[in-house]
Amino acid sequence: MSDRFALSRRRLLGITAAVGVGAAVSPSLSSVAPSLAFGSSVASAYPKGRRPRVLNVLIEDSLSSAERTLATTLQGLMARRGGESLYLNLPTLGYQHWLDGLVSQYGVRTRTEDLWKTVGRSGVRGYVLFRTGTPSVNVATTLAGVTGAVAIEESLEALAIQHGLHKVLDVRDKDDRWVFETYWPRLRHDVVVEQRADFPERLRDYVTMAGTLAFFDGNSDFRAQVVSALDDDGTVIGWGDASNGEDAFIGVNSSTGVKALPADHARNLSVLSGIQEDHLQQQGRAFDPALRPATSTAQPTNGPQSGGGGGRALEPAPDPNAHYVSFLITDGDNIQWALGDFPTDPRWFGSPRRGEVDLGWGISPSLIDLAPSVMRWFYEQSKKDRWVVGPSGGGYMYPSRYPTAALEKHTASLAKAMGRADLSVAQIIDFDAFENTRLWSSYLKRREIDGLIYLEYSRYDGLKGKVVWSEGKPVISARTMLWDGLDGADEASVTAELNAATRNPHSTAGYSIVVWHAWSKSVDNVLSVVNNLAPHVKVIPPDTLVRMVGKYAKP
Repeated sequence: MSDRFALSRRRLLGITAAVGVGAAVSPSLSSVAPSLAFGSSVASAYPKGRRPRVLNVLIEDSLSSAERTLATTLQGLMARRGGESLYLNLPTLGYQHWLDGLVSQYGVRTRTEDLWKTVGRSGVRGYVLFRTGTPSVNVATTLAGVTGAVAIEESLEALAIQHGLHKVLDVRDKDDRWVFETYWPRLRHDVVVEQRADFPERLRDYVTMAGTLAFFDGNSDFRAQVVSALDDDGTVIGWGDASNGEDAFIGVNSSTGVKALPADHARNLSVLSGIQEDHLQQQGRAFDPALRPATSTAQPTNGPQSGGGGGRALEPAPDPNAHYVSFLITDGDNIQWALGDFPTDPRWFGSPRRGEVDLGWGISPSLIDLAPSVMRWFYEQSKKDRWVVGPSGGGYMYPSRYPTAALEKHTASLAKAMGRADLSVAQIIDFDAFENTRLWSSYLKRREIDGLIYLEYSRYDGLKGKVVWSEGKPVISARTMLWDGLDGADEASVTAELNAATRNPHSTAGYSIVVWHAWSKSVDNVLSVVNNLAPHVKVIPPDTLVRMVGKYAKP
C-alpha cells in the first residue's frame, strides 16, 4: 500500500443525508449526529440516499464528460428523494454485479432512458454553470447540493435552457476556496470529498446527495484548513496528492483527527447507500468452530433478517506439530477498488482459483452504510474467503498521530460497524507505533474486536511476526510478505521461511501472517506458495489465526 514500495494506494471517503430535491441544505445539517437510515433503527455513520424503486440505467461510456457531470449531480438530487433515480453502469467492472443485485435482491426495476427526459421528470428546474478544465466543476458539484440545481457545463447551457432549466448561479470564475469561505456553514462538517477537477462523474453524485464540500488543492495550506475544519473523526472521501507519498496528506489528516476513505473513482454511492442492511454475516465465520464453538444450527443468512448462525461444533485442539499461517491482501480500505474491478479481475476476487484455499481479504466497514448490497454480495460469494477490516479501522489514518478524543470516537464507531458487518479483526498501518499498547487499548477494549494486524509503514513485514498484548488481546505484526521487487518477498523466499518457521501453537512464533501486495501479486502467486508448503504448515483464515493466538499463545 505504501508508495515507498513503488506503487501508491488509492483511497477515499463517504457520507449520509436525505433532504428533498430542490431544497437548500440547512446550516444545522453540518453538525447533526449520524442520521437513522430509512426503514431502520440503526444509526448510520455516513449520509445515505433513499431507497430507489426504479433506476434509469445509462452506460457511462455513451455520455460526454459534460453529460456525466450533469447525470451524476442529477443522480445525487434524485437519491435524496428515492423512488426514481439514475445508475451509471460500467458493464466490464463490478457495477453490473451491483445493478443485478439491486434487481434480484431488493426488487429495484430498471429501464433505459434518455438523460434529458430524466431531467425533465426529476422536478429539478435550475442549473449551476461551470467550465471544464477549471476548479468550477467542484464548485458546481458542491452548490448543486446546496441549491437543488444540477451542474451544467457551458457547452450544454443552450440545451439546458431548451429543456426548461434556468440559471441559478454562474461559478465559472470561482474556486474551492471561494465556496469554502462562502458556503461552509451550509455544508456538512463530518465529511468532505477530495476529488480532482478532471474527473467529471466520480463521487459527484455523493457530494450532491450528501450536501458536502468537493475540493482539491494538492497538499496546500488551504487543504489543511479544510481538514482542520472537520469534526473529530471526520472523513475525507476520495484521494489526495500522493506525488510525494501518501503520508503527505494522510499524516495531515491524522494529526487533525480525520480519516480517509479511498474512493476517488467510485460511482453510484448515492444509489447504493439507499439500501439498508442492519446486519450482515460472513458465511465462513458461521461454521468456523474456532470462532463459534457452541452456536445454533441455523443456516447463515444475509438480508433484512440476517443474524447469527452456524453448526454446533466443538473447537478442535491445535495441532502441536503445526505452524499456522494466514494470507491477507493489502489495500482493503479501498472502496473504489471494491466497487470497480476487484470482483471481476482474475488477479483478485475474480480469480477462477479462488476457493482452493482459505484467503484473507480486507474490506472497509463503511460499506455497511455506503454500499451494503455490495458487502452482502461479497459475503455471499465467500465460501473459503474471510474478511477483515482494512487499515486503520474506520478509514485510512495513522492511529499514533490521532488526537486521543478523536481516536476514542473513531474506535467506538468502528466497533459498532464491525458488529453490524460480522468483522472481528482490523488492520493497522502506522509508523514505529507497534509497542504502544496504550494506543491499541482504544481498539481492543471494544468487545467486537478480537485483535489487530499491524503493518509497519515501511516495510510491512519489518517486525517479523512480533506480537504485543493490550486488553488481553493480540496485536500481531506481519511475518513476511509477497511483493514484487522487494528482497525476501518472492514466492520461493516466503515458502522457505514458512516451512522453516516454529511449530508450536502455544507460542506466538507458531503463527504467521503473510500480506500480499494487491498491485504486484495475485491469487495465483499466493497459491504457488501454498502448493509448496510442507504438510505441517496449515493455512487458516486471518480472523481464526487471531483468535487462536489470543487463546493458545497468550503469555
